[in-house]
Amino acid sequence: MSDFKSVPRTTDAVIILLISGGITIGLLPFSIIRILEGDTPVATLNTVALAITLVLFLHVLFTNKTHIARWGLAIMCVLVMTLTIHLEGHEQMLWVFPALTTIFYLLTPHVAALISLVFMLGVTYMIWPDISNMSMLRFVVSAGATFAFLYAFSARMRKQAVFLSRIATIDTLTGAGNRRALEEKLLDIATKLARYPEQSCSLIMFDLDHFKEVNDKHGHGCGDRVLQTFAKVVSERIRQTDSLYRFGGEEFVVILESTTLAEAMALALELSKGVNESKWHLKELNITVSAGIAQFTGKESTYDWLSRADEALYKAKASGRNCCVPSNKT
Repeated sequence: MSDFKSVPRTTDAVIILLISGGITIGLLPFSIIRILEGDTPVATLNTVALAITLVLFLHVLFTNKTHIARWGLAIMCVLVMTLTIHLEGHEQMLWVFPALTTIFYLLTPHVAALISLVFMLGVTYMIWPDISNMSMLRFVVSAGATFAFLYAFSARMRKQAVFLSRIATIDTLTGAGNRRALEEKLLDIATKLARYPEQSCSLIMFDLDHFKEVNDKHGHGCGDRVLQTFAKVVSERIRQTDSLYRFGGEEFVVILESTTLAEAMALALELSKGVNESKWHLKELNITVSAGIAQFTGKESTYDWLSRADEALYKAKASGRNCCVPSNKT
């Protein structure tokens, strides 16, 4: 198991850690009280729930992965709240509301809605014989209103989160990933290859030759269309597991997972040929690219990896451009 201090912490992971950690700490006194009171069923339930949340907390702490923790916490909330109401009676029905809030935060709106409906129906069935019709009406109306609000709020926030994530990681002109997305991808790859050193990964750094002349002669609008066309040409020729990023200006980076240096070199030549043979919006345009290729060694930082590709790209441009040069350092 890796040292949790070395795992970069995402905002999502921090929030899941706070939820699971808060539930663990909150359940501890209840478990102790129930044990001292001799209430074995509830004490067992609280202790098991405490153990589950602690395990999920440690899982996120050491791996920074939240998918299992989200489902684990959501299912645990439903089961624990249902069993608590079953064992303790209708006095515990107010726990339904924080449980609903937790479920809608942890899961997607549609899935949360389905689980919440089943949960609410189960609780309603259990408490119906023990409370008055007026009390039941209040519960159904308040729980239904809470459910509707949480569904609407969750759907809106998730849509907004997707939008914000896209504009934060996508280059708006070309549709390629931006520099921030590239940095995140490089970090993910470095973490992955540290665990699986037998795997390979390479990158290609492209530079559009004499791009400044295109802007100076035909205008920046023309230059923008050239960049868009280049990104489209590359995107259509790489695998779904590969990814394209705009590194800056007219420079682009292609990340190739499970790809050796030789394989990346072959693809760079193919992509370069594809660019040369492409039809541009102006007949007088003759766009070529230079490329530097480097395979990740596993013994270097991602910055050094990029630097080696950049050095190879510099050699390609110094050699007359319109060529691909691999990094000879390992």
